[in-house]
Amino acid sequence: MKRGTMTKVIFQALNRIHRGVLICGGFALFMLLGALLLMLPLSQSGTREISFVDALFMSVSTVSVTGMSMFDLKNDFTVFGQLVILFLMQVGGLGIMTMMAMVSISTGRKIRLQERLLIRDSFNLQTPSGMVMLVKKIIFMTLAVEFTSGTLLAIYLYFKYGAIGIYLGYWHAISAFTNCGMDIMGNDVGFAGMAADTFVSTVIEITMFLGGVGFLALDDVLRNRRWSKLSFNSKFIFTMEAVLIPLGVIVFYLLEGNNPATMGSMSPMGKWQSAFFMSVSSRLAGFTVFDIHSMMSATVLFVMMFMFVGAAPVSTGGGIRTTTMGLLLLSLYSWVRGKREVVLFHKQVDNKCLVKASNVFTLAMVLTFITAFLVFVLEPADFAFEDALFEAVSAFSTVGFSMGLTGEWNTPCKLVLIVAMYIGRIGVMTLAITFARHHNSSIKYPKENVVIG
Repeated sequence: MKRGTMTKVIFQALNRIHRGVLICGGFALFMLLGALLLMLPLSQSGTREISFVDALFMSVSTVSVTGMSMFDLKNDFTVFGQLVILFLMQVGGLGIMTMMAMVSISTGRKIRLQERLLIRDSFNLQTPSGMVMLVKKIIFMTLAVEFTSGTLLAIYLYFKYGAIGIYLGYWHAISAFTNCGMDIMGNDVGFAGMAADTFVSTVIEITMFLGGVGFLALDDVLRNRRWSKLSFNSKFIFTMEAVLIPLGVIVFYLLEGNNPATMGSMSPMGKWQSAFFMSVSSRLAGFTVFDIHSMMSATVLFVMMFMFVGAAPVSTGGGIRTTTMGLLLLSLYSWVRGKREVVLFHKQVDNKCLVKASNVFTLAMVLTFITAFLVFVLEPADFAFEDALFEAVSAFSTVGFSMGLTGEWNTPCKLVLIVAMYIGRIGVMTLAITFARHHNSSIKYPKENVVIG
């Protein structure tokens, strides 16, 4: 069979597969490839034995940009292994379909309609038009932010750590922008040791924010540069950020400011700096500047809520998305005030969006509950309830905060968390698209009321 004919047959076969299946399958195959690469002797330093399940957990955690790890990346992996992890988080942050489209664009191949639809579905957008331009902008913004942030960190860390500082700078810039939150500082120093520096923490905060606010919102700002000209979605996204970030800062400062195990020993300025960093990181990358296992129970609960909310749509972060939570709160506010419509920025929100937000929230809650339930059932060790629940929420929300239990889970629990991180990365919307069957029926049934509350 000729090469052109074989290619045509392959494309025809792929066209018959549901787009959601292709997206899910693409991520699954890439995660498996990452595990195989991490199993190579070239990737491991030999300081500890790495099983296939642990390698798979590491690969899924990286591609899903969760950042959960039972390894010391500095000492357990070689430079090649660290670069493999860096590549996995970069692809995971941008998305499989975006990377495939980038390869097609760079080779001059035309992006077909099926590929445009795949990109649209992977970002949960409404129309396939403008997908090629969107991919180009995403690649440009990613390279621009990572290069700028990496260069600033590399120059600064060079004078602090020497030549290795250049490597550390670019590595952590990519980790921050993709919202993966992994570090290669080693367990002896840890990320907290590096982030204690005001300049480093500020650069990391800005990089995390740019990755988590979403490519569409960033592009809108670059094109219009005035609040009045921004799109409705961009205004909504930035409004949610303007609410959530200060809320997180206040909560962290009030609850942890006097906790000697976390922020209590810091200076007043250091407390505000750490509170701001944790407010941003707890919804996005999962970097931490203190031992989160020592947080107050109230703070743990608050962080779980923040992780569940997550980042903005079409971003490198996870969670149910800030706009989803925002719509639910606005809908509740309108209902309490006896209004039927949800109005924001002098625009009425489509009821279909409200239904979609409600469904996403419900499905995410159910999946998180199932994850936590299975962890409790399958793990014989007597872990604290809030610690195990925290890890389940962190895995599904792809934030990556850990109570230190990641390396202690048995194999069945690791597999449960692998599935949770996988679903968290592809998103509940993509999951719904994959398994949903849409039937248009002309039959109309009579309406009935159900007693609620």
